[in-house]
Amino acid sequence: METQTLVELTASTLYTTTLVVSNVAADSIDVDYTTMPGNQPNTYGNFLAIWQNAGSIPWNTDPLKTFPIPTNTPSGSANFGGLDINNSSYIIGYAVGPTLNPTGSVQKYGNICGTATIPEKSTGENTIFTSGISEIKVGTTSFSFQFDLPDGVLPQSNGAWAGVWRGENPSYYSTPPQASIALTPNFSSGRAAFNNISIGRGQTYTVAIFMSGLQTGGSNTQRALACSATFKN
Repeated sequence: METQTLVELTASTLYTTTLVVSNVAADSIDVDYTTMPGNQPNTYGNFLAIWQNAGSIPWNTDPLKTFPIPTNTPSGSANFGGLDINNSSYIIGYAVGPTLNPTGSVQKYGNICGTATIPEKSTGENTIFTSGISEIKVGTTSFSFQFDLPDGVLPQSNGAWAGVWRGENPSYYSTPPQASIALTPNFSSGRAAFNNISIGRGQTYTVAIFMSGLQTGGSNTQRALACSATFKN
């Protein structure tokens, strides 16, 4: 049996979902967001949410406020008004799809893939987290990658999945992936692998992560796109 030699490749293009806190006042917070190319935030049920919490999203607890994205432009800004901002910590999350049905271990806010933490007053700078793909390793009939998602999220429970396309772009709806896998293990960070797949020499591929939408019979829902990485074999 031939032993595969894994080659680590550097991604040529990385896309992700990013938040920036532009202003914090006593009764409001302004946020700028950048999502994936081709995203239609309003159509796909994207929203922002804010909690008074330190460190991580409380995945099944309703937030102080939500802000449904009102347009289908991938980037924009939002204002959380009518708040009572004290000296506590706050965390804002960007969800690339609607709330999930929290049955079993499914997390209601499991479509959140980017966060911005506002620390307690005078304790430091805002902390931004963006989901990402790295450390792509390719063999003759398989490839694997490192994924990093928000702390505490349970990707497998929420139906998160990864797909691979030949070319430079993932697809939101029109083109199914060449192959897809459930995103396991059920931790916020780990390695995922595609097996029994041919990665052509000299060809360009894109791997992408969707926070939900895995279907047991195939035809996964291609909406909740969090991040992608393009590489050449």
